[in-house]
Parts: sequence; structure tokens; C-alpha cells
Amino acid sequence: MSPVNVYHCQRCIAPLEVPPGIRTIVCRYCGTHNELQRPGPPAAAPHPAAPPSRSLAAAAPSRTLAAILIGVAIAVAMIVSVAILAPRRVRVPGALRGPLDLEWSNERKFVVKSDEALYGEVSIFEGTYQITFHGFPQGTRWKVAEKSGRIESDIYDIIKLDNVEGQLGRIPVARYRDTLLGPKAKLEIELPSGQAASIELRQADAAMSLLSVLDRVKNGPVLFEGEPKQEGDLSSVLLLETASMKLFGQAVLLQDVDLVAFTRRLPEIKGRKTCTGYKDRAGEPLPDLTIRFKETEATVLDRRTGAVVQKKVFPPDEECPMFRVSIGDDREREQDSYPPTRDIESWLSALVQR
Repeated sequence: MSPVNVYHCQRCIAPLEVPPGIRTIVCRYCGTHNELQRPGPPAAAPHPAAPPSRSLAAAAPSRTLAAILIGVAIAVAMIVSVAILAPRRVRVPGALRGPLDLEWSNERKFVVKSDEALYGEVSIFEGTYQITFHGFPQGTRWKVAEKSGRIESDIYDIIKLDNVEGQLGRIPVARYRDTLLGPKAKLEIELPSGQAASIELRQADAAMSLLSVLDRVKNGPVLFEGEPKQEGDLSSVLLLETASMKLFGQAVLLQDVDLVAFTRRLPEIKGRKTCTGYKDRAGEPLPDLTIRFKETEATVLDRRTGAVVQKKVFPPDEECPMFRVSIGDDREREQDSYPPTRDIESWLSALVQR
């Protein structure tokens, strides 16, 4: 089995299990593309030293003895260091500082009270409710209703429980951010030491998973439970954005939505404009900002068939932004123009009112 490295998502800090050689990975929790920083190549081994000349032969025994003594001293120091560090880095399987009691620390995370390095998180990813265990000893047993298994890694392990995708169609569009899905069941765990505990599982936020499921319409139909693969009335459209969506039309439930729309910035630069007059929080003037004019393409697809219904290219918004976006001292001197949001939304609204 190939070794893997464990990184953390730059956006949501979720663990990412990355095989060797991979430089970019998409977070399975929030969809962020992570560029991985790999360590540089190992330093080249030094060339073997030339043999000593005859004139130095007399000094060889004393140097050899000194080298042996230094080597012994280094070995002793390493053994002592390992002995000191081992208790901090090595966890005895199943050993805790106290009883194995579980509690929820927030809406999606439960912890072991006596050792919060052991915890679990519930989430819905691509329509499946799952639990991610962190720090639990390898071999820990778990059980939820009729499903059971063992934790295979003491770094983290993900178990997939229920596919809730069939329930997404019954979510009210206006309340999609407030919808929680998942099993109403008890999680039971048992450490290799025999210590056992249980906790009632909480349902998880389905919003991000819903967006990822709808995004599949780019590759084909997205059908909810019991739906036929046929065209609808085309009376409602959902505009999907990075982490949100907006409805145009009269759909009540997600299964009532007929169309799904996406936008993307086209790469060609159509012109530039210099914007001035920006100041920082202290009132000091900031350098001028150059806006790169880029067009925005909007595509509308039939959710039930995946077919393209409409496509239109919108010219860039040529207004200077009211504020400059910066992180700390990192201020971009150039940035892309904003998409013409109002024009796109007016077009989508008219599309479903015909």
C-alpha cells in the first residue's frame, strides 16, 4: 500500500489524506482547491573523504578513538532524547487520563471529556452523512444502529453512514440553509482497552452538500427521488454561486426547480482601467488599482435532462469598486472586474416569466 501524507484544508482545516506525488487536492468537506507545499529534494550525500596520507598515519589511532567517543556520546544523547519525547508523542492504545465520556462541544463536533485530542465530526458530503474520527486508537470499534466497524487509523478515519440524497428534493428552497439531515440514532464506541461509551448523534447541515449535488447538472441530469428524466415547465431557475444560491420563479421545494444557472469569468482581458482615491484604515493613501475588464458567461441547464437551455455572454462592469480587498499588507495592484450581477439576474428573471 502506497504511503499517504496528511494535510489540512486551507479554508475549513479538515484533514486531507494525500497520496505521494499529488500537488493539488479538492477538500471533500468544502470543495476548496488546495495547492500543497511539498518539501524540497533531500540534500545530496557528501562524497567519501580521501584516505589519509602516510604523514598523518601516526595521528590516526588518536583520531579514531576521538571519533568513537564522539559517536558514543551522540548515541547516548539520542537515546535520552527519545526517552524524553516518547511519552508525549506515543499514545498507548485505549489509554486515557480519565473515563471515556463523550459530549458535544458544538453542533457538529463531539469530544472525549478527559482527552479532547480524541474527537469526532459529523457532516454531509455529496449526499452522504458521515462521521470523521480524529485521534481514536486504531482498532476502536463503532456501531450505529445496524451498522458497525473498526477505526483503521489513529490519525483520522471517515465512516459513511446514510445516503440522504433522496431527501434533498423535499427541502424548501427558502430554508435550504436551515435544513439538517442524518440518522436519529446512537453512536457506540469501544476502545481496544475495553472502555466503552455512547452518544446520540446530531443531524448535519445539508446546505453545502446540496450545492455540490446540484453542481452535477454540468455533467448530466440531477433527479430527486421518484422523478422521471423529462423536461419540466421551465418556470423556475436556481443561480448557483460559490457557497449560495438564488431562486428566480415560483418553486417551493427543490424538486420543483426546473433550471440551474452558472456563471464563469472568461479569461480574455477586454481592457483595463485605473482606479484611484483608496485609503487604508488609518486614512493613508493606497496605490492605484488597475481593473482588468473580463466578460462573464452565464449558462442555464435543464435540471432533469442536463441539456443547455440558454447561454449568454455579459460585458464587464466597468465601475471602480467602492473598496479594495486586501489581507494584511498583501494588496493586489490589479484585479478582475466584477461580474454584472444585476444584468445577469434580470436576464434570469425574464427567462422564467415568459
